[in-house]
Amino acid sequence: MRFTKLSDHEVRPGMLVEWHPLPLGGWTPDPRPASYVQDAHVRDALTRRATGRNSPTWLATAFELPGDLDTAALHRALLAWIDRHETLRSVLTCPSAPDEAAPLRRLTLSSGGVDLRRKDQGRFDGAHAINSHVEALFDRTADPLHWPPYAFATVARGGSTTIYLGLDHSNVDGYSILLIAQEIRALYAAELSGEQAELAATGSYLEFGAAERDNALRVRADHDVVARWRTFIGANGGRLPGFPLEVGASSGRPAPQHGSCTWLLDADKAESFSIACRTAGGGFQAGILACLGIAAHEVSARRAFHALVPFHTRQEAQWTTSLGWYVGIAPVEFAVAGTPDFAGVAKAAGAAAREARPLALLPFARVCELLGTAPEPRFVVSYMDMRRTPGAGQWRAWNACAFHSRAVAGDEVYLWIHRNHEGVYLTCRHPGTEAGTRNATRYIGHLRRVVDEVATHGGYAVAGLPPIPAVDMATTW
Repeated sequence: MRFTKLSDHEVRPGMLVEWHPLPLGGWTPDPRPASYVQDAHVRDALTRRATGRNSPTWLATAFELPGDLDTAALHRALLAWIDRHETLRSVLTCPSAPDEAAPLRRLTLSSGGVDLRRKDQGRFDGAHAINSHVEALFDRTADPLHWPPYAFATVARGGSTTIYLGLDHSNVDGYSILLIAQEIRALYAAELSGEQAELAATGSYLEFGAAERDNALRVRADHDVVARWRTFIGANGGRLPGFPLEVGASSGRPAPQHGSCTWLLDADKAESFSIACRTAGGGFQAGILACLGIAAHEVSARRAFHALVPFHTRQEAQWTTSLGWYVGIAPVEFAVAGTPDFAGVAKAAGAAAREARPLALLPFARVCELLGTAPEPRFVVSYMDMRRTPGAGQWRAWNACAFHSRAVAGDEVYLWIHRNHEGVYLTCRHPGTEAGTRNATRYIGHLRRVVDEVATHGGYAVAGLPPIPAVDMATTW
């Protein structure tokens, strides 16, 4: 499964139907607070809307269902899935202006409190028309400020059906999106057969959010994690680190971002790369971070690599298959200059990642509260191994894909590197400026060369620094 733009999806013609959740009963006030990342996301959405800068923030997936569509069975399967994940039956509202500190209020529907309304859209004969319609549907409905913040669409034709599901980021993280295909297919198959779906019991993200906030509020400004963040931010001039090269944008002037999806390694070379990482004494993530650092050093003259790295916060078994935003971020930095080869950089990167991982358990929003500052993430690099995700072995047969919405941001550059059964690929979003496109392409191109060299020859000699054109030099970290 690849994370890419919805417009890139290959889908066959068929009859398109929208499926919209609607509440059956009254909403119940719910004392459980928003998770920290949910709270920040909703408040940011309120601010963007108030200032006329609204933009979509959804994640989505699409996959195939076999055979002619049994509409009634799918209806029941989707309702069972909504019942399975309590976050899909809950909404957060803000009673005050978004810049005030008033807590968000939660309202929740009971299990069985949702139905679905279908809206026939007629026959669509081309992938572009289908994807454009579905993207507009998600832009319109997957909204963190209203319920439901998600919608479904089906494209049925003889012998198979493509189903799309789009949800605002407040309800899901990237891993949650990967879980959906296997769960919906299992629930649909169970409805067709009359048997019970074999899905593991799962916890509620609402319970996680309440426990997370309770734990985070016990942390004070003198905590070691807060001190580490204070040092990291201070070393970068009071900001979080940016992309190694100039992107022609600033954090205070949001603009449309562009994206790309690039294969780094096929399955065989991914295994060779893994062997090289183990030989160097580290894991795959350490190797990827090392290559990111080497590429940054060789194209930008930076002596050390500085970035934010997401880590999952699914620390208990009950959260393993739970839908929610189970992600924290942590600062990662390690030296590259003066280290002769990939093995040495990989050791440093692995040590930095191990040190950083526990820091991600304290929400960044809580860290900002304690520091009295709220710097924006500007350069984020993520690695995820998808191969053990339920259903991963069948994703290709299911034509399963994952999608992200268009983005509007300042000088943000995000890199997501994923390993699946087909290999390793990189999804990137960056400022859509001339400099942003040129330098993201330049960096990714060199990263591919470094990664391929490690996979092919088992190592990489860190080169001397080439001259950097002044136009490409990042002026700030």
